[in-house]
Amino acid sequence: MRAVTVVTFVLSCAIAAAQDDGRTLIEWRFDAGDLEGWGVANHITDLRVEDGAMTGTIADWDPFVIGPQFDIPATAWQVIEVRLRTDQGGSGEFFWTNTTESQYGGFSPGKETPFEVIGDGQWHTYRVRPYWHTEGRIILLRLDLPRPEPADAGRRSFAVDFIRIVDLGEPAQLGADTHWDLRAQPEAWTAEGGATVEPTAEGLRVSAGDQPGPITAPPLRLPVDERFWVSIEMAVDAGSIGLVRWVSSDEAGVQSQRFELRPDGRFHVYNVDMSAARHWAGDLLLLGLTPSLQPGATATIRSVTVAEEPLGPADIEVTWAGLEEAVNRVGPELPFVVWLLNRGGETATNLRIADLQLPPGMAPVGDDWRALPEVEPFRRTAHRFTVAATRPASGEALLTLSGAGAPAEPVRIPVEVTPSLGLPPADYVPEPQPVACDYEIGAYYFPGWASRARWQPVETLAPERRPVLGWYDEARPEVVDWQIKWAVEHGIGLFMVDWYWSAGSRHLEHWLHDGYMNARYRGYLKWCMMWANHNPPGTHSEEDQRAVTQYWLDHYFGMPEYYTIDGMPVVIIWSPGRMRGDMGGSEGVRRLLGISQQMVRDAGYPGICFVAMKFPEASTDPAMIQQLADEGFAMTTIYHYMGHGGQAADARNYPFELVADSTLPFLRAWRDADIIPFFPSISTGWDSRPWHGDRATVIHGRTVPLFERICRDVKGFADETGLRRIAVGPLNEWGEGSYLEPCREFGFDMYDALRDVFCEEPEGGWPPNITPRDVGLGPYDLPSAEGREVWDFADNAQGWGPFMGLTDFRVEDGAICFTTTSNDPALSVALPEILASDVGTVVIRMRIDELAEEGERGQLFWSTTTAPVSEATSVRFELIGDGEYHDYVLPVGESDRWRRRITSFRLDPCSHAGAGVCIDEIRMESRGE
Repeated sequence: MRAVTVVTFVLSCAIAAAQDDGRTLIEWRFDAGDLEGWGVANHITDLRVEDGAMTGTIADWDPFVIGPQFDIPATAWQVIEVRLRTDQGGSGEFFWTNTTESQYGGFSPGKETPFEVIGDGQWHTYRVRPYWHTEGRIILLRLDLPRPEPADAGRRSFAVDFIRIVDLGEPAQLGADTHWDLRAQPEAWTAEGGATVEPTAEGLRVSAGDQPGPITAPPLRLPVDERFWVSIEMAVDAGSIGLVRWVSSDEAGVQSQRFELRPDGRFHVYNVDMSAARHWAGDLLLLGLTPSLQPGATATIRSVTVAEEPLGPADIEVTWAGLEEAVNRVGPELPFVVWLLNRGGETATNLRIADLQLPPGMAPVGDDWRALPEVEPFRRTAHRFTVAATRPASGEALLTLSGAGAPAEPVRIPVEVTPSLGLPPADYVPEPQPVACDYEIGAYYFPGWASRARWQPVETLAPERRPVLGWYDEARPEVVDWQIKWAVEHGIGLFMVDWYWSAGSRHLEHWLHDGYMNARYRGYLKWCMMWANHNPPGTHSEEDQRAVTQYWLDHYFGMPEYYTIDGMPVVIIWSPGRMRGDMGGSEGVRRLLGISQQMVRDAGYPGICFVAMKFPEASTDPAMIQQLADEGFAMTTIYHYMGHGGQAADARNYPFELVADSTLPFLRAWRDADIIPFFPSISTGWDSRPWHGDRATVIHGRTVPLFERICRDVKGFADETGLRRIAVGPLNEWGEGSYLEPCREFGFDMYDALRDVFCEEPEGGWPPNITPRDVGLGPYDLPSAEGREVWDFADNAQGWGPFMGLTDFRVEDGAICFTTTSNDPALSVALPEILASDVGTVVIRMRIDELAEEGERGQLFWSTTTAPVSEATSVRFELIGDGEYHDYVLPVGESDRWRRRITSFRLDPCSHAGAGVCIDEIRMESRGE
């Protein structure tokens, strides 16, 4: 049978046909009857040569085979070819290296090239372009085969007819073009993978097919210099994400940057900021574009430009608009907000609200609500005004804008105003009214909201997530009492609180220690800790286990509100694997848990109920679960279910409906393992764009009916199995898009759905969903960013707050002081979008008591309106650890990535735990000061 050739040059060059065969540098054909040095295998059994091919059985989840040493020079113009037959489809990889010195025998993450393997049992030839040019030389290859499902382990096989490395030779012409007009030269860019192209009068028409692939520019050697924008003028009809791909002369492998699409079929200029991409440097050797990751999508591309500044006219998008508060009642004036984003290269001027059609009974207040501010390129600007509502309303508002770059179509906005509850003002949060529930429902709580800087990206990028409590200060007992009231009135009787301990250091305990422990209604709500032990290596030990257990005994287990099962305090552990790694395997974990069990028994408890939040979370592999049982865990659970049942075309962007469809099969597979009990899990979604930007995983389309369906499936499963303990995914991972607390997007509807499914309605009806505004309380928002050039901390932290890895954060003698609790500590502040051109240096006056090692450095990161915090957008500085104040002068203006408007700082004061740090002043100085 003729072999099928699958070309997997991700971003391969448009190489002339005469070069396709190239020059073979090294080859393994296996036709002499031996393995030719391919003998080191993992999770592969019965490796042998049969009928002139290397064959074997795929035995488990990490199958690979390593070849013999060789030595060839590495260039960007080489390919690996492999002829492979297997009945296990999925992602394969070639790892490659120029050394044998690493934890994995020379191989390491980042030195690999993936390719998609067809699992139809037929021969296919794959050409893989590794772009390993920065290695200098290559001496080893490793072939990783697709991993099987647990049920298929030991039942899948493979055969390799040949593996060879071919040098195609450097192309005769390497262009330095920065602009491609694809109307005039549609043949300039070529299609790869599953993409097809067709020249049209409007531009190059690209169809994605079933497997979206890139289109690729001609061979390049283009210096990046300060060209940090890729501007694409195109229209696309489907999908939410496009992809810029490139190869740099300074970095091995193919790099990529995602960007959001507007799939309305209209032409837009997509300006993709590359300044946060560390590997956008040196010379571009290849440049490619996947217009949409949606299978079947079609795009028409007019031009692609690598530019120093964003291009195109003003292009205004209304990213969100509506009544700003989460719950709106008849009576008071209601704040209305319109969030604008200019995606074009020119400032939008003369913008106005041309028309606003509100439901009957609603009208804007005053005369100055029509004029909109100018919007600079890539600024997110909020325009606020008030409306009055004289009667309840539920319907749609139509917002029409005019001016430069205004949207062509009106924006449709759902609007709901409910009747006033007629409640008198209250001095404090009204008493909770718990509802009866036959199930023990626990919800995870993330205590990460100690400063406005933490809220800032949520507020600007996802304003629909605004909680009913506002951008709240969760250390306030009054805030916690509202959380308790709403939880117990909707069937949630337990918070499983993220708790951080690393070798004796603690952080993010303000909700628990300052808020909950001082809350008036804490007796209504149980709590237990979810020990988020994603700590640095080497921080688990027998000594540390005794210390952490003693802390539990001294501070938590004696609380009447601490959650127990059969009298045993419950402790959920995020990562048994971190314990395993530090302690040399499962026997070490068993010793650690045994130490804790003995200590609590000596203190008079029957023991601890240890619950493993096993990793990988969604695995139902019986061997993994049995390992946890053998280590001493009594139960398993997961933090959030993000599965899609293998149905997602893009594993980083898929609909919530797939989560709903796959929840019950996942629970049944978990049950069928039948080893130790588990908490069935209810997903609260995931969309981490506010915190992770283009690196985010986005599960879109979460709705109340879909969430309610999951609740009903979980309830049915619980009734079927007799399980009465239910875990609800995080209530308030607002930055990661995993939330259930009452908010602008859903009001109380998500809480109501949970309550309606699991709880028993009282004869007099459900308790009313009362908000702080209903009884004259609040607001509880943390203060917004101030327009400062100097933070002197004379009176308070002035907007700075702990980001991670800090404890005992305080203002003392005109300085902010704290102790670091990890090897990656950080504090942060939101900024009112300062102009980078106005600032040349940042000066930090700081003292640190000691260093972990000579040459230890601090690091200042920044974000911009278009680029998130990244290694590329940062400067490092060497520390002095003598306990005295020193001025660290950071020349941020010298960085070519200090650009446009700066929206936040993150300061990593050092890189070790246990450091005592005080910061007396931080100031920005203009260029030339």
